[in-house]
Amino acid sequence: MIRTAFAALVLAATLMAQLPAPHPFWEFDAVHDIYLFFESPNWFEQLRANFEGTDDPSYLEANLVFNEHSLERVGIRFKGNSSYRTYPGQKKSFKIKTNKFVKGQRIAGIDTFNLHNAFKDPSYVREKVYYELARAAGLKAPRTNYAAVYINGEYWGLYFLAEDVDGQFLENHLGKDENGNLYKGDPRGTLEWRGPDPEPYRREYEKDNNEDADDWSDLIHFIDVLNRTPREQLKERLDGLLDIDSAVSLLAVDNLTANLDSYIGSGHNYYVYHRKSDGKFMFIPWDPNEAFGNFNMGLNINDLQRLPIQWLPRPQGQPGQPPPPNAIMPRPLAQRLWEVPEYRTAYLNKVKSLLEGAAETERLLGRMHALHDFIRPHVEREARSMFTVAQFERAMTENQRTGGPPQPGQPPIPAFDIPGLEPFVRARAASVLQQLTTMLP
Repeated sequence: MIRTAFAALVLAATLMAQLPAPHPFWEFDAVHDIYLFFESPNWFEQLRANFEGTDDPSYLEANLVFNEHSLERVGIRFKGNSSYRTYPGQKKSFKIKTNKFVKGQRIAGIDTFNLHNAFKDPSYVREKVYYELARAAGLKAPRTNYAAVYINGEYWGLYFLAEDVDGQFLENHLGKDENGNLYKGDPRGTLEWRGPDPEPYRREYEKDNNEDADDWSDLIHFIDVLNRTPREQLKERLDGLLDIDSAVSLLAVDNLTANLDSYIGSGHNYYVYHRKSDGKFMFIPWDPNEAFGNFNMGLNINDLQRLPIQWLPRPQGQPGQPPPPNAIMPRPLAQRLWEVPEYRTAYLNKVKSLLEGAAETERLLGRMHALHDFIRPHVEREARSMFTVAQFERAMTENQRTGGPPQPGQPPIPAFDIPGLEPFVRARAASVLQQLTTMLP
């Protein structure tokens, strides 16, 4: 009996280690051809009308072909915030639900995925590489690959093919019994205490749940413990409530990659999931297209390269006035964890282990260059990208300033300072390593 029980435990651990199961979208590096066919010639205008001005966009029917899969009546809508509003032209991001109009219709078990338009990233590598670093750090992160998208027979552009974070994601990455509450830290999920009433949290988070839609008590309890527990009791209470490794890993990857359009900066672009297996909350990263210094929070490229390991954002001052001295914007997940010596050390060691492993400078740059070369033929065919082929070619080695006049019927192209990845990665690693020498024994 004991031997049988032990064998069952070993088998369960082995199966968990194999999660998620391989999928043709993400099994190996690829640029997958995805063909979309809309019946209406006005499909773009219909998608735009469905998306703008609503928090719950409706889907438009289309047919989809991927390899041997030919699916009818899949659901498609636009997605994104700045990647939609300020991306010039027609190359918008898409969310695709294969079972929206045909129940049970999937591609190898997946019914929802995203096509991201590489907003603000002329290199076309940031999102994929960030998620690879996140998984190397131990996070459950969306799988990502590339797709050459064709719409009604016309090449629409190169996209990131990204796994969606939803109930299916939890099942694929954590197991079939994981159907607990999943919260997205949007529009501004800073994890600050707003009192016991759930209404303020409904305004700051999105709940993608498989339980009671009106019951926010688990998230409120977690935020209460995080914010209001005395320092001397904090470790004891958080150890039973929070997957500490997922929290310090999220903070470490975002800081190391200077990904400030995230929890540590703008205060969003993450998920927090309440696990069924042990009752702990765990963090899942999301939307890292502006990693590696591509979202500046008022900092210049040099500042971002030298970002302090325990950086927190400062509030904006009044027009014409500097911000209050030493003021910071509350980010209690970071602030409270850093108050506990064991958690702070775990965080610093996570940064160090990444720099010695997946984020080691030559290894990381080698991966970036390999992907950049791999996708070049598809970028060279782009006609709707916000970047030129010349900007793509310079993206690895040179800082670039973008921006320009509006296209007919479109908003102006926003002005951005985009770091060249090779100089940024080298300078960031050197700065972090120097800081670690004074912060770790």
